[in-house]
Amino acid sequence: MKQNFRWGIIGTGGIANAFANDLKFVKNHRVSSVLSRSEQTGNQFKATISNCKVHTSIDSFMQDLDIDAVYVATPNTLHCDHTITALNHKKPVLCEKPVAMDTKEIVSMVKSSKENNTTFLEGMWMRYLPHIEYVNHIIHENMIGSIQSVFACHGQNLTHVDNPRLWTKDLGGGALLDLGIYVVSFAHMILGPPEQIIANSFLTPEGVDAKTSMIFKYSNGAFANLSCSMYDTQPNRAVISGDNGWIEIAPTFYGPSTVTVKTITGKQLSYNETYKGHGLREQAIELENCVTNNTIESSKMPHNESIAVMESIDKIRKIIGLKFD
Repeated sequence: MKQNFRWGIIGTGGIANAFANDLKFVKNHRVSSVLSRSEQTGNQFKATISNCKVHTSIDSFMQDLDIDAVYVATPNTLHCDHTITALNHKKPVLCEKPVAMDTKEIVSMVKSSKENNTTFLEGMWMRYLPHIEYVNHIIHENMIGSIQSVFACHGQNLTHVDNPRLWTKDLGGGALLDLGIYVVSFAHMILGPPEQIIANSFLTPEGVDAKTSMIFKYSNGAFANLSCSMYDTQPNRAVISGDNGWIEIAPTFYGPSTVTVKTITGKQLSYNETYKGHGLREQAIELENCVTNNTIESSKMPHNESIAVMESIDKIRKIIGLKFD
């Protein structure tokens, strides 16, 4: 590990602040620079961060030698441009989810990572958490047998949240990209890309999806029942069912959580969560590991997996009539 792994953050919103705060739990990681649209918001962001430079020019930010990696925390529609710009400057990138607006964008981002031989990770932070590692271990050990179904929901009543990125088509808003990306990525992690997708949505007057329900069907007969909503509060839990038992991830399944495993023989195991902090730092540590080991992608979220998830998102959008053009 480097003595001090220095992050440059693009964006000053809620997720950028959460990421910066979570890095405080890691001894050798710190935020060295931030790129902001204005000096004022940049200074507000760095108020609780020591020795953090504020940039209002993307050129000066990219030329900053005190940045070991870039965290892209801008609205969805800017992820591709900001990521490729950083990769072209040979700066490793962790890009917040959804990693792109569509498959075409993520393919171009991966291409840039390969051409520049520079690490690029999707910031699907769920994939890097300790309890997810435990879940994958249980599945690998075949403790619940052949997986037959997956259930996952992510619903939050966001009707009182006046944030344009959630509700505005021009910013890639809607439940699917903001909340549904978690359940879709979870299903991919457990069962892989589906053979068939069934989906339906309720669209707002602005044309973004307020809630979307999905069924993924697989060639081996397995199903994934998935839902997301910005109108109602859902349990935000996940269940993986096999022919010999099941795994249940307590709310909130995509954040640090407790896991219970039960088998038909009466065996019960549990993973008790004692995690401190938000959980965003695990992806930062993984990116550092990739940089240290000279790999441009993570085995926990490889490039082809990011592409496959976005391909499913594109199929869902086509089915429900969600267009951002």
